[in-house]
Amino acid sequence: MNFSTKVSRCLVLLLVLAATPNEAWSFSSIHHQLQIELEPSTRFARIEDTVYFKNSQGNCDSLFLHADLKLNSVPAGWQVETSHGLLKIEFIKSSSTTCPETVTLNYSGILHDPSLGPDDSTDSSGFFFSSESYFYPQSKANVLTFEMRVSLPEPWQAVSQGKRFGAQLSGERRIVSWKSSNPLEEIYLIGNKFHIYEVEHNGLNLYAFLLQKEDVLADRYLEIAKGYIDFYSKLIGPYPYEKFALVENSRQTGYGMPSFTLLGSRIIRFPFILHSSYPHEILHNWWGNGVFPDLKQGNWSEGLTAYLADHLLLELQGKGAPYRFQEMMKFLNYVNEENDFPLSEFRYRDSMASQAIGYTKLLMVFHMLRTEIGDENFLKGLQKFYVTYKYRHVGYEEMRKNFEEVSGQSLNGFFEQWVHRKGAPAIGLQQASYVSDKGRHDLKLTVEQSNPAFKLKLPIAIWTADSQVAEIYYVELVADKQDFNFQLSVEPIAVRLDPYNDVFRRLGAEEAPASLGQTYGAQTVTALLPEKEKPDYRIFAQSVAKRIFTGDENASFPEGSLWVFGRGHPMRKAFIEPLKKSGVVVTERGIQIHDKSYPWDDHSFVFTLPRTDQKKGTMTWVVTENAKSIPGLMRKLPHYGKYGYLVFEGSAPDNRAKGIWLSNPVGLQKVFKGGHPRLLPEQKPLVSFKPFPK
Repeated sequence: MNFSTKVSRCLVLLLVLAATPNEAWSFSSIHHQLQIELEPSTRFARIEDTVYFKNSQGNCDSLFLHADLKLNSVPAGWQVETSHGLLKIEFIKSSSTTCPETVTLNYSGILHDPSLGPDDSTDSSGFFFSSESYFYPQSKANVLTFEMRVSLPEPWQAVSQGKRFGAQLSGERRIVSWKSSNPLEEIYLIGNKFHIYEVEHNGLNLYAFLLQKEDVLADRYLEIAKGYIDFYSKLIGPYPYEKFALVENSRQTGYGMPSFTLLGSRIIRFPFILHSSYPHEILHNWWGNGVFPDLKQGNWSEGLTAYLADHLLLELQGKGAPYRFQEMMKFLNYVNEENDFPLSEFRYRDSMASQAIGYTKLLMVFHMLRTEIGDENFLKGLQKFYVTYKYRHVGYEEMRKNFEEVSGQSLNGFFEQWVHRKGAPAIGLQQASYVSDKGRHDLKLTVEQSNPAFKLKLPIAIWTADSQVAEIYYVELVADKQDFNFQLSVEPIAVRLDPYNDVFRRLGAEEAPASLGQTYGAQTVTALLPEKEKPDYRIFAQSVAKRIFTGDENASFPEGSLWVFGRGHPMRKAFIEPLKKSGVVVTERGIQIHDKSYPWDDHSFVFTLPRTDQKKGTMTWVVTENAKSIPGLMRKLPHYGKYGYLVFEGSAPDNRAKGIWLSNPVGLQKVFKGGHPRLLPEQKPLVSFKPFPK
């Protein structure tokens, strides 16, 4: 599961407000000095903000507040109008007036919390204010700095970016101050009745803001933060902000903001989060919150963060190749001709398809860039990119020039192809043969790819009779069909294209094992309901398909995915034999998976297989005898897209078993002689050091 969701809508809105596009190196900034008196139960606030214009050059930026806020007075020389739900506060220019260096605004009203739904207006579990709230006057400036003094009733606490100054009590109210001298894109104000844990690490303040007193949980997160902050500081450059904090949210979010992450209560209690989503959010302080993506060119920060967190941490464990395969499966499952788009158009994740493009495809593009210029140049390029563009907006064009300067290579074609062109190549080994003569073995391979062709640096593994370990060769594939010749001194026994899954490509239908994500992601979806069986799966069926058949209808189903519901559905027969061949046995008592039995009672089962009716697509069988488990299954199953089988227990329901069917490199390899062990050389990770060496 990937919980990173940057609140990019706010970013887009700020860019729309800009009268003219800002160049990546432009450093227009303003400073806010805020004093806020807040009543969390009603979200009513009295606010004073003194805005300091920097680099104004005689021009004052127009300022924007939420239209629900009321100005106590309009500063002399300024005018106010309401437009599109915002108050526009504009300086009146004339021949006898010049832009003031500061303006002070006093206003009050109920603050807009963008994290609340329409039915949550009385929610008192905390507050979340961002640029989308327009609780502070916003301008078209690239970046800002701020000081903020917040007064709120005890025992409430307020959290923001930057450095925290000791909270003090004044009567029954707490006064908390935050200050960020480092440039930011927006200001956040978040609050709840937190228990605060704090440690210092190499001069950096680390916090855990938890909703309950939990010393063990806090210590665990603080210790893990030390390791990852040190790791990425060594990998990229110094940590860019004054603190880092874990902030617990009663709403199940996964946000990464400058100097803190806001994670849901359930999320932070999953053990795997500590070494998956948590380092991902920490790394966002460098990419996305330290160097800002220029959204006009596309959001590169999510893919780069995924590559250096999710991917790199597994690569350090020797699991990089299977991770890349699973990521390419996401692209296969969710991206089709109708919803595909180039990386230059990715702004933020709003669907499984957009995530498969902006995260999956882009992390693979960074992996190929690393292959193209070499590990050393790739690392130097990352470090140079960070130090050059810290606290600035930057896009792919500046990134390309940065890596060109470091590597000395022209990368225009690489970036043009992968950033501005949509799609992915489909690659196959059409023919492989060799001729032996007098101790020389001439191997000929014919490789084909989908048209129009991509230009690819394609790794090929060749095994010979004298070694169990393959030799890796790199070729330039530039046409839709191309021959490659190798002169070998030892007889070849097997060849395979892209043995480490280094090349971003559309996996073959037979190469990729059937998975739940393929059923969710199909363009055509059909649901098959049992006629009389309980529980009632209809709500589930309606959530995944528009075309629904009931009972024993003998219909010809279109190509695409099939959802089959119910233990007694006639279509169960199509699953039983294929499952048995994969070690899953369906019995009268329940399901047996690799010698472990799960009774029908209080268990839910999900199996995905290729369709058996000669039509393209997958079929997923969902069985439960606990009606209360159905809402939980509907909520949880989209997060298990890579799996072929799943077992849950109880009403929650809780996962008890999961597995991925074996993949088949059909179409990518040729085995001339069997019976020989075929190993690959160990791939070297990007760096030799780890976050936790022990």
